[in-house]
Amino acid sequence: MGNDSVSASHSFMFDRRLMDHPFRILIIEDNPDTRANLRDILELDGHEVVVAASFSESREIAKTAKIGLVITDRRLPEGMIEEFLPEVKENSADADIIVVTGFGDMHSTIAALRLGVTDYVIKPIIPDDIRSIVKRIAEKKLLQAELAEEHYFTNEVLKTVEAIVLVLDLDGQVIRFNPFFHQLTGWTQDELKGRDWFEHCIPEHDRDRVKEVFIATSHHEFTRGVVNDVMDKDGRNHRIRWSNTTLKDSEGQVEAILAVGVDVSDLVEAQSRALQSERLAAIGQTMTALSHESRNALQRIKAASDVLSLEVAGNKNAEDDLHAIQRATNDLQCLLEEVRSYAAPIHVHYHTTSLGHVWNRAWADIAATRKGRDAELIVSCDSEDLEIEIDTVRMEQVFRNLFENSLAACTDPVRIQIELGSEDDEVEVKITDNGPGFNVEQQQKLFEPFYTTKRTGTGLGMSICQRIVEAHGGTIEVEPCTSGACVVIRMPRRACNDISHPSQLASLE
Repeated sequence: MGNDSVSASHSFMFDRRLMDHPFRILIIEDNPDTRANLRDILELDGHEVVVAASFSESREIAKTAKIGLVITDRRLPEGMIEEFLPEVKENSADADIIVVTGFGDMHSTIAALRLGVTDYVIKPIIPDDIRSIVKRIAEKKLLQAELAEEHYFTNEVLKTVEAIVLVLDLDGQVIRFNPFFHQLTGWTQDELKGRDWFEHCIPEHDRDRVKEVFIATSHHEFTRGVVNDVMDKDGRNHRIRWSNTTLKDSEGQVEAILAVGVDVSDLVEAQSRALQSERLAAIGQTMTALSHESRNALQRIKAASDVLSLEVAGNKNAEDDLHAIQRATNDLQCLLEEVRSYAAPIHVHYHTTSLGHVWNRAWADIAATRKGRDAELIVSCDSEDLEIEIDTVRMEQVFRNLFENSLAACTDPVRIQIELGSEDDEVEVKITDNGPGFNVEQQQKLFEPFYTTKRTGTGLGMSICQRIVEAHGGTIEVEPCTSGACVVIRMPRRACNDISHPSQLASLE
């Protein structure tokens, strides 16, 4: 470039917004006057300008400074810039390149553009023109930076938010979802992408209702507060509260549904426990009022029937009627005791024993119930004598209830199998039988108070079992089984002293 290669400046309006986001410009020019002039012009707009007299000198600058724009003469002391463009792109990967030349031809211009040159300027350089070009590049850089920042922010939100972010097409097929959905359900993008959301992830009993919400969203653009179950990869349900809206294309046409869901399973469980606590309180208050009078009345009936048995001795018909009254009295006594024990607090008294000893005693306790039946308890484990700290009386009650349920549900021959496992400080007991098993409704309601599949009974047996196991810091649940019923108990091997456990908070004095 010559001394006159930069012509007189004209007025130029620069976007003040770019002053807050300057970027570094490298000028490669062997003419010192031209270098100085360009530097002064560009620094007026707030840019940071560094200069080099040769390509070799520019190499050292590029190693230590992040360059956003390179303005270079085409003819350099080392040769033509086309020879060095690949290295310029490598040294300053994010930089735009402006080539300035005193002569130009179509062939060299096209070659430079193919090598990644952003613009090609012919001398003499008009200051406002070069500033305009730099402004355009700076605005582009600013927009790219803002877009990258928004993209980064969006990705970080999608990765860290503890909520489901799901996109479905208008046929209900999965387009994409965020990592939290994978963490919650186990489903991967490859497994669900392009698959029907309703068929794969919505339980059959909820499917029609959820589809109606989906259709309403596609027409009305926004629905919120919708709660339904979502099945994970293992078939377990998670209670999700949704807010849904539409995604539109550039012409304003709905092209997809965006659904954001929060897992409220813990909240629903807490509400259920609170409701159960209220029911316990009501039962406890009722039983407190009835317990004393009921016990006195039953004692009077028993005393009167004992006296009456002496008076009707030898009268077979009268004796049969009296025995029926006595049996009914005993049944009422058992019923009263079961309800009272459910409403009463559970106080766990720990003893070190083996689970095998506990379930063997429970099996022996129901000898009269299984008398005359083909019933067998099969223990398939090598660690039956595994020691654990539990309330032996309470846990015998749990096993006794499970055994009695199997005997009631199964036809002969009855085979009840126990598998015992231990890992770290936890034991797992799996009790299975060869009966009809549980349907979906029974699995969901089995531990609800007063729910029963028997013709007689209070429906409190499994609820009491659950309270006992939870008072030990453990869990009891029904697991899928190819045949029969399968109940799994998991408990810590050592005494649980956590007084904040839900079963203890819910107990009544």
